[in-house]
Amino acid sequence: MADACIALLSDFGSQDAYAGVMKGVIAKRAPGIQLIDITHEIRPGDIRQAAFRLWQARPYFPEKTVFLAVVDPGVGTSRKPVAIRGEGFFCVGPDNGIFTYMLEGRGPAATVQIRIDEPGSNTFHGRDVFATAAALLAAGAELERLGPPVEGLLSLAWPRLSISKRRDAIIGEMMFADRFGNMVTSIGALTRIGDLLRLRPWTPGCEPCEFPASKARVVMGHGQRLPVRQTFADVPVGKALAYVGSDSLLEIGVNQGSAADAFGLLTGAEISLTWG
Repeated sequence: MADACIALLSDFGSQDAYAGVMKGVIAKRAPGIQLIDITHEIRPGDIRQAAFRLWQARPYFPEKTVFLAVVDPGVGTSRKPVAIRGEGFFCVGPDNGIFTYMLEGRGPAATVQIRIDEPGSNTFHGRDVFATAAALLAAGAELERLGPPVEGLLSLAWPRLSISKRRDAIIGEMMFADRFGNMVTSIGALTRIGDLLRLRPWTPGCEPCEFPASKARVVMGHGQRLPVRQTFADVPVGKALAYVGSDSLLEIGVNQGSAADAFGLLTGAEISLTWG
């Protein structure tokens, strides 16, 4: 698998040596393999945010990519270290739900419990288990070489996404704020088709629908309504808007400002996209 790359994601940050040490292990085990950082700034222990970032990143990586993800508050416990062969890519990390969103509809084709026969730490499996496993896969090792097969990965709950009973609104939730203060919601994936907005749900269990874009309004938990626009400059500086972000999910923003600060929006708060 000479043309493979390893994509790294963790909650290690950049202050400590942890992320760099993982890369060092990989460089020793698989010299010349390309390493790409997705991010190391996941909130400490936030498995759900990590799962979303993996879902967000996966479509932009080439076939055979090994996704090495280490957000592991259960390190050293009975949770399994796993390696997964998906549809055209591999995943390496803890079995704590971190791969739930990226695997939806794309595998896993096979999963093994990683067994590394070398001494290591009970608190740094990123270095002693996962980096080694990712390097072996990227260098061409068969998945089955890493350990015995396992069934049934742990899954995270999906964010809320549903159609109202009257079929005049999509109900979702606030997921997180990005570094600009834009709030990303679970409502999507949305695309514009002429004068229509079309929902093709990114989560399982929600039906697709379409509705007039000109009638679309966002209703937040405190009752405030926002127009749906195409870009920030469609509203004056300092004004709020809703828009379809780069991942085709509905986002709440403020032109040259922070929606998270302006509205005090919280993760998990309900939000509706209505056209009734």
